[in-house]
Amino acid sequence: MSWYSKIYVAVREYRGKHRNIGWILTRCLNILLVTQLIFLWMTLYVYIKVTIGYYVQSHVQATIYLIISSFLFVMSMWSLAKTLFTKVGRVPEKYRPSKELEDRLKAVTPYENNRYVVEKSTPVQLKQQNIILEEMCTFCKVVVAECDQVGRLKYCYECGHIKPDRTRHCSSCGKCCIKYDHHCPWINMCVTHANYKYFLLYIIYTSILVYWYLLTSLEGAVRYFIIQKWKEDLWKILYYLFSFIAGGVFGYYPLGELIIFHYQLISLNETTVEQTKPAVLRFDNAADYNMGKWNNFRAVFGWGVWMWPIESNEQDGLHFDIRNLKYIFRYVSTQQRNRFVRIEEEQSSSAPSADSSTH
Repeated sequence: MSWYSKIYVAVREYRGKHRNIGWILTRCLNILLVTQLIFLWMTLYVYIKVTIGYYVQSHVQATIYLIISSFLFVMSMWSLAKTLFTKVGRVPEKYRPSKELEDRLKAVTPYENNRYVVEKSTPVQLKQQNIILEEMCTFCKVVVAECDQVGRLKYCYECGHIKPDRTRHCSSCGKCCIKYDHHCPWINMCVTHANYKYFLLYIIYTSILVYWYLLTSLEGAVRYFIIQKWKEDLWKILYYLFSFIAGGVFGYYPLGELIIFHYQLISLNETTVEQTKPAVLRFDNAADYNMGKWNNFRAVFGWGVWMWPIESNEQDGLHFDIRNLKYIFRYVSTQQRNRFVRIEEEQSSSAPSADSSTH
């Protein structure tokens, strides 16, 4: 568990006992988000007032600077708003089994320190658990491809439902999220299938905004020494010095590092948690979700308008194409049943045949 997850868990437990103070502490978890917003708004204000309004001599140049910086700022704030106000992807109710099946599963699962510990199950218990989990899938009429490290279908004892593929339980929020990437302390929110595109656009546009500000503000720093109004303009150069240091550091980490990191993840069609704990698929231990770089990026950014914070996703966050060394497995839902079908890799662009079904 990460350091900030421990803080979130502690605050959540405290709020359960002390509701009013706990509510205040929960709001305090937004400190990093508030800090970002203050820094960005203050930077924009000083950039317009000092760099554009005082140091830039050409009206044409000032107009260009103003248009570009305003566009980047609006896109950054728009992307952030979409990230924050898009509903986090949760597991649908259809993945929740009956109370009878849930009780049977818990009865054959070891329980220690107020939690179910699957890792301490005996081979007999694991076999019983898997049989019950298969019954749960049949009851819920769902098909999943992932299993845990011991070959068991994935089930969340805290939330009480079967886990769809790529779903993880967020220890910070205490709830499961579909296609869970991570819980981001910088925005105090889970990044999941629903808002991942907007989160990426936020860090992209904010990074470009910071780099643009640093690059174009160099002229103001140079003109300070040319004009030589040492005392009158001292506060301006001090702010430049502070913003250059803060912007340079912030532009490198976390923004710059996050862009590079998530580019690598998308190229492999992985999430942050999958990089540290890869998904295990029942078809084949060597299988994964990597469909090639173009398809991987399209899975995140959708059918088009990639650089705009507009909904364009083509996936539901519950079912994903799976590739092994020879085949691609694709989820197909029909009136008769839900299943994965196997298709030849070179024919992956055509419709899959019902004769090639697999479970």
